[in-house]
Amino acid sequence: MEHGSDRRAQNPELVAGPSSSNNMISRMALNDNKAGMEGLDKERINQIIFEASKDSKFFENEKKKEEQLELRIQEQQSKILKITQAQLRGAEREADKVLTLLENERNLSHTIVHVDMDAFYAAVEMRDDPSLQNKPMAVGGLGMLSTSNYLARRFGVRAAMPGFIGLKLCPDLVLVQPNFDKYTAVSKEIRQVLAQYDPNFCPMSLDEAYLDFTDHLKNRCESLPLSRMFVLQEKNTECDKTYGNKDVCLCDLNSVLRPALLCSSEFRDHGASDETLQAFLNSESSFRGFDVCSECNKIFPRYTCKVFGCSVEDAVLELRNRIEEKTHLTASAGIAPNTMLAKVCSDKNKPNGQYRIKPDKAEIMSFVLDLPIRKISGIGKVTEKLLGSIGVVTCRDLFTHRAMIFHLFSSTSFHHFMRISAGIGSTCVERDGERKSISTERTFSEISDPKLLLQKCRELCKNLSEDMKDEKTLGKTVTLKIKTVEFEVRTRSFTLPDFTNDEATLLKAAQMLLQTEITSELPRPLRLRLMGVRMSKLCSDQDSQVSVAEMFKKMDKKYQGDQILKAHPNPDFLSVQNTQSVLPKYHNICTDSDNDLCAEHCDNCDDNDEDESSIFSLPLDQTLSSEFVDHSCNKFEQESFDLNGRQKDSSSSGEVGILKFACKGSRASDGKVHVRRKGLANFLEKSQSETSETLNCEESHFGLQEN
Repeated sequence: MEHGSDRRAQNPELVAGPSSSNNMISRMALNDNKAGMEGLDKERINQIIFEASKDSKFFENEKKKEEQLELRIQEQQSKILKITQAQLRGAEREADKVLTLLENERNLSHTIVHVDMDAFYAAVEMRDDPSLQNKPMAVGGLGMLSTSNYLARRFGVRAAMPGFIGLKLCPDLVLVQPNFDKYTAVSKEIRQVLAQYDPNFCPMSLDEAYLDFTDHLKNRCESLPLSRMFVLQEKNTECDKTYGNKDVCLCDLNSVLRPALLCSSEFRDHGASDETLQAFLNSESSFRGFDVCSECNKIFPRYTCKVFGCSVEDAVLELRNRIEEKTHLTASAGIAPNTMLAKVCSDKNKPNGQYRIKPDKAEIMSFVLDLPIRKISGIGKVTEKLLGSIGVVTCRDLFTHRAMIFHLFSSTSFHHFMRISAGIGSTCVERDGERKSISTERTFSEISDPKLLLQKCRELCKNLSEDMKDEKTLGKTVTLKIKTVEFEVRTRSFTLPDFTNDEATLLKAAQMLLQTEITSELPRPLRLRLMGVRMSKLCSDQDSQVSVAEMFKKMDKKYQGDQILKAHPNPDFLSVQNTQSVLPKYHNICTDSDNDLCAEHCDNCDDNDEDESSIFSLPLDQTLSSEFVDHSCNKFEQESFDLNGRQKDSSSSGEVGILKFACKGSRASDGKVHVRRKGLANFLEKSQSETSETLNCEESHFGLQEN
């Protein structure tokens, strides 16, 4: 057995003491693995960060996190001291078995592309305000920065850094308040381009997405040269130095000019091959007569056309150029056989570049082995430090220390680390896929005014509703996330009765949760620096569109049979005022199965069943309100119908028969209708098949004609 003292001597990281100032600096240290942060004076920058933050709440919060992390590392060290050499050898054998299985799963048949906009929020602001283009700037406030441009990054200013620290690092830093409505609008333009290469692309945020180019590349090889010809605006021309030049067309040239070029007979005549077409495009006469935009009537900027090849590099370059032409913003891209590697590659040649790893195991391993683990998406500073405490710095180290990782981390984490060490990632790119939630959140300067907090909540719900509608997604559980000025993170959730993406419904639930938080802080104000709203328990919008007939059939199945709905002796029993306390929350046509009201009050019922009772009765001439209909069927809401299925028209004395709704029941001696749900479901099924058949009366039952 290896003694703990021997192992500590061999691995000095295992004897790290409690948190110190140096450790604090390392926790808040510059992450130079991000694009634009290479080659900086880390020691100087880290010292400025430490000095600027040491008396702040940010510092206190980081100190608390550091102490918690140190405790985890100490617990990890205690486990290490108890692990024997025999256990390590056994773990190594198990790890090798896992790696063998993973190797058998390696899939090199897909071409995955990760597109990442360059400093997106900052780039949008610089595009719209040319005076910012040559200045270090960041989007955010003194509390927190969302992003910074590449000039600011040379000073160590980065995203997720408090703005007051950014100003210490770069006194000339310009702070711009975020405009998420604008960023969302630009993101939609980018996604329009992405969808033409992979309709099922997977957006990860406003500024990045994964695409599977496999099918596109197959089709591309069979495409005509003209389909791969796109317009490019010439760079550094005098008339294009500012995006806001009012004398020059700012339209997307590929939308307004390219169609006209493709319709030109000269272009078609020279489109037999890539070489012939490109030679024509390079001639001086090729663009005569194409000088003024038909949309804005302004002159086109200087432009050229290029025929992109059939290779994946050309295809991705084409994609990036089209994004730039449409938005006047640059994008970087990574090309690899799986999503994990594609994400790393997109950061390799930022800004405005691309990098490819070929689908070859030897090339993949050559790329991965010396890669710092922090470069891998999902490995943050906490995991980096936990792994670093056992000597893991690169992906090669994940393999070298696989036995120790086997014992110290969960099975899920262990398998994840082994996949990283082998360069194996997912090849599945699906828009909906396994998505569990959709959310939006904002960081801001301290807000304590309840009105301003509610306004912020309203903005978030609006954005979330729009995102869900764009994704054709509904959800059921609303979660409010807040972060106080003390950096305490809290969440509260509320589950709605029905799936929805309606803004008003989201807002009502989120504001209720926020009001609970505000009340819980009284008499002190609730002081926040971050708020977010998340919707989970998702389903596709199409999945939720269940027919009315299916709705009632489900109710029939739940109650197992053709239970007769009985009359209540009090005619006002089912008035709108009384339904809230009697009718169930979800299926407002009948009471919960544990309600014994039917057994108590249904004198006309021949087979009372206390376990599965249902109440639904009205005088024949009384209006059936939509309040009694399941609210998942939106077309019933706030409508009023008589028992013949005719909609009551408040604007005229007549009745408009627009709803196919009828029921089958029996008339009791008290003049009320005892409705059979099964008869209703069967009728609705017939109605939906557009039959005009009238249900026949049988004995004491009556038929109601479809209108």
